[in-house]
Amino acid sequence: MAEGQDKDSRTEEATDKRMSDARGEGNIPISREATNFSYLLAALLVISVLGQVFLTHFAELLMGLLANAGSIRLESAGDLGMVFDVVGRSAALMTAPIILCFSAAGILASVLQTPPMLIFKRVTPELSRLSPAKGWKRIFSANGSFEFLKLTLRLIMVAATSGAILMLLWNEFANSIWSDPAAILRLSQKSVTLLLTSLAVLSFCLLIFDLPVTHVLWRRQLRMKPQEVKDERKQSEGDPLIKARRRSIARSRARQRMLHAVPRATLVIANPTHFAVALRYVRSEGGAPRVVAKGQDLIALTIRRIAEENDIPVIEDKALARSLYAKVSVDQMIPVEFYKAVAAILLRLQAGRNRSGPVRA
Repeated sequence: MAEGQDKDSRTEEATDKRMSDARGEGNIPISREATNFSYLLAALLVISVLGQVFLTHFAELLMGLLANAGSIRLESAGDLGMVFDVVGRSAALMTAPIILCFSAAGILASVLQTPPMLIFKRVTPELSRLSPAKGWKRIFSANGSFEFLKLTLRLIMVAATSGAILMLLWNEFANSIWSDPAAILRLSQKSVTLLLTSLAVLSFCLLIFDLPVTHVLWRRQLRMKPQEVKDERKQSEGDPLIKARRRSIARSRARQRMLHAVPRATLVIANPTHFAVALRYVRSEGGAPRVVAKGQDLIALTIRRIAEENDIPVIEDKALARSLYAKVSVDQMIPVEFYKAVAAILLRLQAGRNRSGPVRA
């Protein structure tokens, strides 16, 4: 009951981090049907390309042993070792390509589904894997039911295909009892090739269905609770409250640094209480006038107060103050479009007009 409620509470799709962690632990969506299909192709390749070579080599080995049966003595361990050496080398020559083909097929099927990675957790002993309760749980889970369904389909496919091929080649098999051994071997190769081809086609059809279902079941298995999503976001991005607090502190410090720069300003352009922009222009420093501070409402009033305390002229120009505030950042030179208006104000200030009180544009 509790387990069902736990599954029902997992309503959120798995995050990228959750899926990445699962892959790192070896929980990877791998379609077993892809591996089966690759093995069938490998077997088909071996039978079609190398089958005749193997049969010929095996026949020659048998004929050689039978032809020399009278001269082969097994009186000592050395004689027995010599026979095993001959037979073993021939067997190795025949089985090595088969092992290589099947190994390559298995590796290729795995690599095409997921990139290669080292997963130490998969080889670490865990007592939980020996738990009968968890074993039954896996068997009767959605994945277990799906695997059982696929296994049943495979058995039906193999039985039906084998029966159909046997009926198709029944007359040839019946007449082969009068044929020479080479013809029987060719018929055997033909029937096995036909069986493997049919099974490979059916396996490919099953693979097309199996791949998306495997990924859907894997994602469903990794679903998360809403609280888990929140906790993960806090771990990866930080607590939103702490981040907001840090941003607030950063803004406060930036504002303090900006206000400390107001006494170095040449003039302040205001609107009259909503906006204030402090400009610094010293010809020897070069460049255009630079915004050293700007603010709105309460900060604008603070800039005006600091300017008045330091005998910095405050020029009331609503349009210019609003435009400078909107378009120019702190510690940035004013753009060309403001040169004419600011230059006119600077010229009036240099002429010494009413430096003690507000000057209206």
